[in-house]
Amino acid sequence: MSGMITRSRDFCTRVLNVVNDVARQQYTVSMPGAIATLGYEKNGKNITFVHTDVPQQFQGKGVGKLLAQYAFDHAKEENLQVTCKCHFLAAYYQNNIDKYKGLKVKLDLE
Repeated sequence: MSGMITRSRDFCTRVLNVVNDVARQQYTVSMPGAIATLGYEKNGKNITFVHTDVPQQFQGKGVGKLLAQYAFDHAKEENLQVTCKCHFLAAYYQNNIDKYKGLKVKLDLE
């Protein structure tokens, strides 16, 4: 093995932070040169997850999953009733349903 130092160019979601932008009603993740969002509509104790948007260059790298986890965790912590209109988020919920027992979730997919 040579003494050459290499740096991994792999993308790592562990260093990303999700921010709840209440004014814009979206959760956001900032990445180099891009922002991923999960839009929601909150009304009292009800929250509707509308759409997830992850820039193409970051798709398939866990960014959407990070947003989904944050959104569902936040809803659970705040004891919110969730309506899910996003297919990606519905799939995340169904794949993690055991983690969100007790959370009222309605799927309203078109």
